[in-house]
Amino acid sequence: MARNTKTLVGIIMGLIILVADLYWTYTSYQIALWLALGIIILVADIIWLVIDASFLKK
Repeated sequence: MARNTKTLVGIIMGLIILVADLYWTYTSYQIALWLALGIIILVADIIWLVIDASFLKK
């Protein structure tokens, strides 16, 4: 599998995680622990997407 293909798969996975996390955080924001975990996952996912996107530019 080519490097760009692996990067695109990583970006698609990151987008799926982003959508799922936003939905999960929205539906369970009343519980502080779930909200905190949702925010942590969101930040980690955004970092993941930025790193993967930087690989496409090289």
